[in-house]
Amino acid sequence: MNTYTIYNSEKILKILYGTEETLNLNISDGESWVEGAFSDEFNYVKNDEIKEYPEKPDFPVNFNLETEQWVWDENLSWVLLRHERDQLLKKNVDPLVSNSLRWAEMSEQKRLEISEYRQALLDIPQNTSDPRNPNWPLPPE
Repeated sequence: MNTYTIYNSEKILKILYGTEETLNLNISDGESWVEGAFSDEFNYVKNDEIKEYPEKPDFPVNFNLETEQWVWDENLSWVLLRHERDQLLKKNVDPLVSNSLRWAEMSEQKRLEISEYRQALLDIPQNTSDPRNPNWPLPPE
């Protein structure tokens, strides 16, 4: 038994395990094959050739097939920044300000610190030029 990767001029279609006879029964016009397993998670097709993706950065990107480079997805970066900000608000602020008894028991100084932290979190998108590298405020102790 061999492993084959079947692809066309645009993408990897499937990985097949079997004999050459099985391969011939499963390949259609316009498709090519290569021996071995090449998944579309790590490989792409260009000029009828399977190539390996370059190392992927750890921020949101899309692969540009024409340039064969990862391109930063700025819109998704902003979405993720706001999501992380919202999670910090839910974790560090909401439990305090939504509980009127806890809020009333705090000193005026502590309430001010929490209010300033909350506002700094809300202002993160406006105060950030690159969502890949925000300057997160520290929560009050």
